[in-house]
Amino acid sequence: MDGRDLVIDRISDMPDSLLTQILSLLTTKEAVRTCILSKRWKDHWTSTDTLDFDFGGRNFGDFDRENKFLRFINVVLNRRGFSPLNKFKVTWQSDLTRSDYGNVGEYITHVVACSMPQLIYINIGTNPIFKLPDSLLNCGSVKEMTLLAGYSLFESKPKSINLPSLQKLEIGDASIDDDSIKMLLLGCPVLEELALTSCRLMFKDINSNVLKKLTIKKCSLRTTSLTLKNAPSLVTADLYNFSAYERELSLLGGLPNVTSLRLYATRDVLPLLKRDIPNCLILNNLKSLELGLFEKRYDWNLVICFLQNSPNLKKLVLNIGRVISLSLSLCAGEMRGSSQDSSISVLLILLCS
Repeated sequence: MDGRDLVIDRISDMPDSLLTQILSLLTTKEAVRTCILSKRWKDHWTSTDTLDFDFGGRNFGDFDRENKFLRFINVVLNRRGFSPLNKFKVTWQSDLTRSDYGNVGEYITHVVACSMPQLIYINIGTNPIFKLPDSLLNCGSVKEMTLLAGYSLFESKPKSINLPSLQKLEIGDASIDDDSIKMLLLGCPVLEELALTSCRLMFKDINSNVLKKLTIKKCSLRTTSLTLKNAPSLVTADLYNFSAYERELSLLGGLPNVTSLRLYATRDVLPLLKRDIPNCLILNNLKSLELGLFEKRYDWNLVICFLQNSPNLKKLVLNIGRVISLSLSLCAGEMRGSSQDSSISVLLILLCS
């Protein structure tokens, strides 16, 4: 390498399309800062198809900083106009005033009006007053959406839900009843992945012929029963740390086509799962199973049930506590001995917390 190579401005030689792609990997604040580099960069950030605004959870009550953040979003959207947009993300973990609600709602409406947004991520904390604009729930182009917006999604019933292209959806901190889940699934005819995080579940079943993956994480069951029998295409289920109080479950009879199951339950759910054992069907497709629901006096009936009803199981992961680690070899031998098919190949992984 000689001296001439050291002074070559390779970044300036890059085509605009490549520079735009690089800017799309940055947050919007970082992308805008590139305008000071040169005349070529002055407006280049406006051509990126990604907007990522992150106020974060710092400096609660710093109203000057909040106002600057809102003005920044407003300036960016005005400069871009309604240029094509692929991804939009906004994270706001601070307190919102009533006037802020209207501003944020207008920003989301503006984004939906842009040409062909594919991914929308909204995290507006857990304040139940904020209401998502109806236009967001009727965006025809979006394929992936995350709505972590407190209890606002169904707090007041939306007029309609029409998301014909949506394939992946995550909802957080929401209360979802029978009418809401029915309206949601009918309005998302090609939805393949649904994740519910820290929600209050007040519906009895999930009725979808196309849903392939269901994640229920840190949710509270607030209905008399929950069944998955009406989701025939479900192949992956991740049921993690959900809780229920004096309710009923019909989970084990609603997983006939599942190939991968992760089941972690809180202490109050264990008796419900044990009562659900008679409903367990032959799980011919189940190949990977991860269980995390063990206590000092747990009698392993659920594990035995799965092994007896899963002839093609290849991988079993048990997440257990230190209190029963001394009896693992005996229990593992009992579980394998209880299987109806001695040819089952099971990789037993014991994770001690």
